[in-house]
Amino acid sequence: MMQRRDAPHPPPHSGTGQRTCLILGCMIYPDGWDSDEVKRMCGEQTDKYTLGACSVRWAYILAIMGIMDALILAFLAFVLGNRQDSLMSEDLLGEKSGNKAI
Repeated sequence: MMQRRDAPHPPPHSGTGQRTCLILGCMIYPDGWDSDEVKRMCGEQTDKYTLGACSVRWAYILAIMGIMDALILAFLAFVLGNRQDSLMSEDLLGEKSGNKAI
């Protein structure tokens, strides 16, 4: 009979840098909207965080939605994981920790 091998797990903080960079990029990106090139293309009413006559396309909006989705799912995983531990019976908790229930 073949033994089951667990799949390798990534390090717990492997995506922290990517998440931080994505959040910072989405926050800093509109800061350049007051540059001369953007004002020339989008009108003089363009300012920081205001695009004037231009519009933001789907990529920037999807990046922000991805950040929000990741935050919500991380919160749900934490809350539901803690709730599951409190709902487990004492027999299962004893077997999981290696103690045999009598």
